[in-house]
Amino acid sequence: MESQKMGRLREMQLAFIGKLLAGLCHESKNHLAIIGESCGLIEDLLSLEEPGTATDIERYKKILKGINERIAQAAQMCRFLSGFSHRMDQPLSTFNITEVLQEEIYLLHRFARQKQVELTSSFEEDMAPIFNDPALLQFAIFCIVWPVMESQEKGDRILITANQQGSAAEITVNFNGSSTEYRGDSLRQEMLSEVLGILKAEYSEKTGQDGNQEIVVTLSSIKE
Repeated sequence: MESQKMGRLREMQLAFIGKLLAGLCHESKNHLAIIGESCGLIEDLLSLEEPGTATDIERYKKILKGINERIAQAAQMCRFLSGFSHRMDQPLSTFNITEVLQEEIYLLHRFARQKQVELTSSFEEDMAPIFNDPALLQFAIFCIVWPVMESQEKGDRILITANQQGSAAEITVNFNGSSTEYRGDSLRQEMLSEVLGILKAEYSEKTGQDGNQEIVVTLSSIKE
């Protein structure tokens, strides 16, 4: 029975990784397509110019600015992807909670945009590092956020925060919208329970000060 649970956990974690990577590939292709179209436009404009005529410098500058912006976005995307990938180098490590959450939120943004849901974050500065399993933490947050995102409608909001609580980190998912009650699918909820047990993390649901539903995960360092 235990091996079956771990097998299902591994399958769902791989599905989570695959979903985020697939979304990232689509985003990367969009950046490259726009860069390619912009370069093609410059080539077309240059081919139409008569020798000795004045070049529309400002128009070229605008196109080049757009290319540089896309290159910067693609570079940032690669940085987050690299961090996300290296979380799986070893099961346990000392990590920065803010960095781990930022990586995942960045990779989830594409799906939030598709749903036209606002996905935002707010993190306390200089949080103490945690010794635990960062890849499993990202999977746990996915198990919480994904069913919320799927049930929300255009204009709804998800806010992820992290604060220091003594030696522990308190991660809160606050959501509002048409759904007034958190409903995760049963399999993800079962896996979430397993993952939180491995992380030795605490879980609670409550109503926040703004009246919105909140899901709180409290994570501490575990012994080596």
